[in-house]
Amino acid sequence: NSSSAFWVLVFSYIWRNLGYDVILWLAGLASIPSSIYEAAKVDGAGSWQCFWRITLPNLLPSLFTITVLSLLNSFKVFREAYLVAGDYPNENMYLLQHLFNNWYRDMAFDKMAAAAVVTGIVIFVLVCFLEKAWNVKEEER
Repeated sequence: NSSSAFWVLVFSYIWRNLGYDVILWLAGLASIPSSIYEAAKVDGAGSWQCFWRITLPNLLPSLFTITVLSLLNSFKVFREAYLVAGDYPNENMYLLQHLFNNWYRDMAFDKMAAAAVVTGIVIFVLVCFLEKAWNVKEEER
């Protein structure tokens, strides 16, 4: 229950989700047709130009999916946070889940219901913001 507990939680989150994210990145890379790279090489494009002009723009759908899934998974770290810090963690990692846990113990269902609605609205706004940023990138291409 020290200040390094937050970094233990971050490391465990990355460890748990890295394999899934790597598979999604590899699926995004595999979806790029090799004929585009061949045509770019014929036109005289170098490795960096292929990367910046072909690979990155074609990986944007994967980036959007991975970002949204990682955002949603970041709200589901209660088990790890509870194992690392217990009921009353150090204040540098007091998470929303601990607040819900304490309200549940105190039977404060009105606070939990209101917080659940606010959390749902915040997640919805963040996903809409990511989608709007995605659509701006699509229009620029």
